[in-house]
Amino acid sequence: MLPARYETIILYSRNDAFGDGLIRVPALRAARTAFPDSFIVYGTTRASTLEHVLNRHVDHLVNAINVRTPLAHLVASHRKGKERVAVVDFRIVAPWLIRTWASLLGRGIAYEANFPAFALSLPPDRKPEARPEHNAWRCHRLVERLAGRRLPFDHRLEPTPAARAAAVRLAGGRHGPLIVIAAHGDGDKRMTADQIVAISDSMIADGANLIYVKTPGDGPDVAELIQRVPKLQLVDSGTVEDVDVSDILLALGEFADLYIGAEGGTAHLMATVMTPMVIVSGGANMRRWRPLSNNVDVVEARYASPAGLVANVPAPKIIEAARGMLAVRRRDHPYLLDGADKAGCLPAQQSLDNDKHTDEDLKRAV
Repeated sequence: MLPARYETIILYSRNDAFGDGLIRVPALRAARTAFPDSFIVYGTTRASTLEHVLNRHVDHLVNAINVRTPLAHLVASHRKGKERVAVVDFRIVAPWLIRTWASLLGRGIAYEANFPAFALSLPPDRKPEARPEHNAWRCHRLVERLAGRRLPFDHRLEPTPAARAAAVRLAGGRHGPLIVIAAHGDGDKRMTADQIVAISDSMIADGANLIYVKTPGDGPDVAELIQRVPKLQLVDSGTVEDVDVSDILLALGEFADLYIGAEGGTAHLMATVMTPMVIVSGGANMRRWRPLSNNVDVVEARYASPAGLVANVPAPKIIEAARGMLAVRRRDHPYLLDGADKAGCLPAQQSLDNDKHTDEDLKRAV
């Protein structure tokens, strides 16, 4: 194997909430692919979910994770003698990037910055190029620029076997479309009990099976939800012993017909298993933050409610979008879980369209 171009590569971000961490994963994979022999450090100014919640998905891609550590300290601690060091800066605040660029000038350190047209890291013989609109692709493109070539982009995640088994049990023995709902979240990225009750009542009346997953953050009182919608199944951190609720979400998302929730980290998580979804956005720029699953319908709160808040979006608007997605009955990559069809968990698309697929088609879907 040829030696790596850099002994150490520092990937740096400001702060990674759940969704931020998820959209960094393709860039980390690309870095390890391009530089298999380099010592790769992931650092942040503040906290990062890649250090704990999402760690099992990235711990094999990086050699060290240093949170709450200034970039200058990381450079100083990893620059020894004449070792070749590169910095890939995912931050977007222009003054920070300019100051960092100036501090590294003349030190022989390669610097790729998330700056408009990548101007701070532009070699004299290279023309400017537009940054991709989506944040995940921006981070990935920075690594490509450092490597000097195009690299695979892969945002998908894998649930554990235990989570898959739990998901089949939770959804087993049921017929009709499987819908996963989550309404908890931080700040304005959460929905109300009234919205969830109205959506659930309508979807259940249409013949769907609903699972409500309680994720971290504030949101509706789950006891109230279950009391008001007895057929709504609850999944939370205590449902399956020793299996994280995020892993159960991943596994359910592999064969769910639809996910409904607010724009945010949970939607990005479901996109890693290509779950079709309806999300309610409170004003996020969808060109930069759209979940990386092709089958996504966005209900914009600014158009659907006077105050532009997720909590104020009328439930009928969300129900209409959900029915539209279920009518399409498509997903990017359908899954067949062992025994899932016998348990009533076969995705609705496949249930309706099996006569259109050959045996080889179904094998490729596994």
